[in-house]
Amino acid sequence: MEAHSLLYMYLWIAPHALQVALAVMMVRRKLVQEFPAFFAYTVLEVLQFVVLFAMAKSDAVSAEAYKVAWLVGEGVSIAMRFAIVYEIFEHVFRSYPTLKELGAVVFRWATAVLMIVAVVLVGYSTGGEMYWASIAISVVDRAVSVIQCGLLVLLLLLSRFLSFTWRSYAFGIALGLGFFASVELGLSAIRTELGLQVAIDPLALMTMAAYHCCVLFWIVVLLLPQREVAPVTAVPEHNLEHWNSALQKLLRP
Repeated sequence: MEAHSLLYMYLWIAPHALQVALAVMMVRRKLVQEFPAFFAYTVLEVLQFVVLFAMAKSDAVSAEAYKVAWLVGEGVSIAMRFAIVYEIFEHVFRSYPTLKELGAVVFRWATAVLMIVAVVLVGYSTGGEMYWASIAISVVDRAVSVIQCGLLVLLLLLSRFLSFTWRSYAFGIALGLGFFASVELGLSAIRTELGLQVAIDPLALMTMAAYHCCVLFWIVVLLLPQREVAPVTAVPEHNLEHWNSALQKLLRP
């Protein structure tokens, strides 16, 4: 087997093997109830890998059947990553119920907009059902990646006022997602610029390597003890309690 093929197989298998360890670690450290969406995403990624790996190694499975399975798995993965973003948002703002409520409204509208955009783009695309599904998955995937990057930026901006450090589990999960999403968006832009037939394999390997690093980072973050920080009680110019009260008055019928 060539070195290129060996590297591809390693980058395909290793992250999912590490995710098995990550899931077991979350169960033992009793983090499943705190981050159920992230745990479900981890388990589903492992299951998707097992199914796709078995299909890839079976001569009885056609290329079309494999692509259908990949598209279904990718759709579930995107939905779970979106759920993780919402979970982290709730975790950060759980002490501010009105901000949390406003965030829920924003996420519901974001979901609706993503679905509408995907449907519109599919409607204006030419080709068969498989092509339509690929377009929809690609559009929603990029949109969710942008949201993940936005969440990371938001947490970085608010970390001072929320006493939210990188030693927080939620921040670590968000940082991993944001890193992978930014790499994926960057490589997607390069792929679009170069053309679909140029440098596909190197870019795919770079994406897989980024995900490998992301999973390793999650393991390290969840292994380290979470730093307990006293909640902020008074912030002179940017008091989130004041924002929370103002929003509560605004949203009150």
